Amino acid sequence: MNEIRHDMERALSADEQRPMAVCSVLTSLTSGGAENLVVNLGNEFAAKGCRHTIISLCDAATLGNSAETEADLRQTILDGGGDFHSLGLTRKRGIFEGARALRRIGRQLRPDVWHFHTARAVNMAVVARLPQPAVMTHHNSKLTFPPIMFKLFDRVVSRYVAISPETSALFDRLSRRPHSEIPNAAGAAFNMPAGRTSISARARILSVGAISDQKNYDLLIDTAYALKAMLGNRAMPVFSIAGGGADLGKLRARVDQLGLGDAVQFLGERSDVHALLAQSDIFLNTSRYEGMAISIIEAMSMALPVVATPVPGNTAMVKDEVTGHLAADESGPALADALLALLDDANLYQRLSQGALDDSRRFSIDTCAQSHLDLYGSLLQPERIAPLPRM
Repeated sequence: MNEIRHDMERALSADEQRPMAVCSVLTSLTSGGAENLVVNLGNEFAAKGCRHTIISLCDAATLGNSAETEADLRQTILDGGGDFHSLGLTRKRGIFEGARALRRIGRQLRPDVWHFHTARAVNMAVVARLPQPAVMTHHNSKLTFPPIMFKLFDRVVSRYVAISPETSALFDRLSRRPHSEIPNAAGAAFNMPAGRTSISARARILSVGAISDQKNYDLLIDTAYALKAMLGNRAMPVFSIAGGGADLGKLRARVDQLGLGDAVQFLGERSDVHALLAQSDIFLNTSRYEGMAISIIEAMSMALPVVATPVPGNTAMVKDEVTGHLAADESGPALADALLALLDDANLYQRLSQGALDDSRRFSIDTCAQSHLDLYGSLLQPERIAPLPRM
């Protein structure tokens, strides 16, 4: 009898010592900001003793994303001590198809906590009735789904993660579940030792992000066109866009039509953003809205002054005249004016470069990771998961 009791005690002790297991779910493994954040967090989780698996709903190629970038990121995950699985769903990402796949992978991996980084996966989790607590992060200041969906999400999400004051206000307004505000962060590799002292002879201006309506690269083209007129016979900077998307052909055609072929470059989806930032002089964000753009944090961590549109997300990230310039409005001439101020004033460029680097210190990947792990741990204590209030 004593032997049986000791065996049970040893089994309980082993279970208590088992590392926390977390499954983070994305749409696909690509070079977007949310995806890079999850990969970087996973490396930090593994270093802190957590068993972390990243699950994508679809293979990258299914959604027209780069299989090469997917392979690079998968290797980064494995090298960091994590794991990666694709559910291999079709492009439609059907709810019932996804629910079955989540149940299968859940039985295989037995996570303690699910963390969903895409709303579609939360819908699947509702149908799958996963037994473990769930967390959801919404990575933008605007919704891409009907607000009423939160009534469904609240059935499975124990706590939301707000990445910014804007997303915190969104959860306050739409959800009955609690949320934790955890700012985003860049990976540890993005760490310039000092501010920059000068701009290249032909300035290099970089933008990072998928070609989409949100990123608004038509405005980047307008900016390049306006700046070319302002500069006259002076050397025209090179604008580079690191990101792919279905509208790439339309943007190329517009660049050619405006005679900007030697001034605007399309680099496609890239996994070497660190190197691209190191080679650049200024970071340009032309978005219609943001959450807390990882690309801006990465740029500031590499001591790049940021020029950005004055829109939700950017206004909380970019400190005008300290870390860069917020344009006067969302127009090409306004952004071109902000860029020209940096191109024409070496002292201003040096000051904003150092300001960007200094301000980037508030976005620590170590702190971000520990805040997530603390949140996950709190959800494993049943008394910390409050029931929904009655309506």
